[in-house]
Amino acid sequence: MAPNLKFFVLLVISIFAALGIGIYFGFTLDAQNLIVEQREDIVKEIEERFDYLSNENQELKATIESILEANKNYEYFIDSTYEETIKNRLLGLNVVIIETNNDYMYSGVGSVLNVAGANLTSLITINDKFMDEQMLINLYERLELDIPEGDIVEYTMGLITESVIEGNPSTLISQLNNEEFIQVVGLINTPVDYIIIAGGSLEEENERINKLDKTIVSISRKKDIDIIGIEKLDVIYSYIASYKKLNISTVDNIDTAMGKVSLILAMEGRPGHYGLKDTAEDLVPNQELPFVQYNGVQEND
Repeated sequence: MAPNLKFFVLLVISIFAALGIGIYFGFTLDAQNLIVEQREDIVKEIEERFDYLSNENQELKATIESILEANKNYEYFIDSTYEETIKNRLLGLNVVIIETNNDYMYSGVGSVLNVAGANLTSLITINDKFMDEQMLINLYERLELDIPEGDIVEYTMGLITESVIEGNPSTLISQLNNEEFIQVVGLINTPVDYIIIAGGSLEEENERINKLDKTIVSISRKKDIDIIGIEKLDVIYSYIASYKKLNISTVDNIDTAMGKVSLILAMEGRPGHYGLKDTAEDLVPNQELPFVQYNGVQEND
């Protein structure tokens, strides 16, 4: 009897074990099927999303290409017509350009001034060597000039600015040019009506701005000479914020047709801060406002 009972118990256990295993495998298979179905749904959804994004991307590309093409047309139109906008607006005005460093070249501004009827008397570039006080002292000693008590860099920049404004060349300026402290293109023999200082640099130049640009602005004000600051759109370090603190008009995109127009209109009598950078306050000068009214608007800001 006992063996039969033992067999019966084992049989019952085997049956339940088989049922348990069957249930487990059945559940596992169902779960796997569910996972497969979910994966298929996810893949399908991803494919649909990808197709949607791909189509959207193509539409965006087409839109961008259309905008770029339109911009090219606008640029072509502006480049083709801006000279008519500025032609002869500055007739007879004598202008000097002073590049306060040699990181960027602004010689092309001369042709813009020429179209506007202005006369570029000279273009002066201040080289890095100019910032070396000891080298300037040595030059003064060779020329038997009195060495100033204050900052010799600022003092010399002031002398250059005064000479340029008055149209009086000096032995000092000639020697500065010969020894490549500065580079002078043109002649310093005609009094000027307007100074353009061209800034922007490859690295931060606060000391240079304080000693050179600030001095030029200060002397021009004492001599009652108009002055404006310019730079190219893609300069690494912008001078415009510093120029604004000096309270002079600015154009931050002089290498564009828009910037060239802004320069001439501003010099004609529309002070302001023009261009495309965050420091700009207007895109271009407003030609609809008379000079007196426009100046009044600027002063009230």
